[in-house]
Amino acid sequence: MLGHFKSMANSPPTIPVQKRRDEELLEDLCVELRHVGVGDHDLPNGQRILPHIQEVVAIHAELARRGVDWRPRVDRLSTETKWQMPSLLDDCLAFPERLPFVREPDGIRRTLRCQFCSRAERPVDAKLFWFCDPCMRRVTEALHQRAPVQGITLFRTYNAECRCPHADADTVLAADLYMVEQLHGVCERCILDELERRRLA
Repeated sequence: MLGHFKSMANSPPTIPVQKRRDEELLEDLCVELRHVGVGDHDLPNGQRILPHIQEVVAIHAELARRGVDWRPRVDRLSTETKWQMPSLLDDCLAFPERLPFVREPDGIRRTLRCQFCSRAERPVDAKLFWFCDPCMRRVTEALHQRAPVQGITLFRTYNAECRCPHADADTVLAADLYMVEQLHGVCERCILDELERRRLA
């Protein structure tokens, strides 16, 4: 016996930016900026965030063509979100030369905030740990001194799958327990190589 199915209504077509009222455009600009801020972890190549960046650019161009001042509404959005929205808008307009990572009140880009000190940024392409360079050097010092620091576990292991290729069972390794599901450690050489790669990038 066949069940009864309700047909779903088609989504209404999107109104072109040129046909929206000024007030609608201002609110739509804020909605799209929120989407960029929430989804900036997909940068630089995530396909979900790109349409929102493009929509920000298109809406801004139309507002500029009409001579509409967007600043008061975007400033209010900063108050609502606790994010620096004017700078996010500027970065969207400069994309892809600049990546639109949302900045928190202290100016640190949220997604790039160092997971160790929380006072600086890591590189976009950080490997091993999502730490800034000074904090990476703190980890090498901890390995060298065999002195653990908060947030980092130092250990040795007989399990080859849990250690870097440079290590053996006697090598002291570092692991960030907050960023990995399975314990895996890296040695001092790994971190020094990463710091050099960052310097040359």
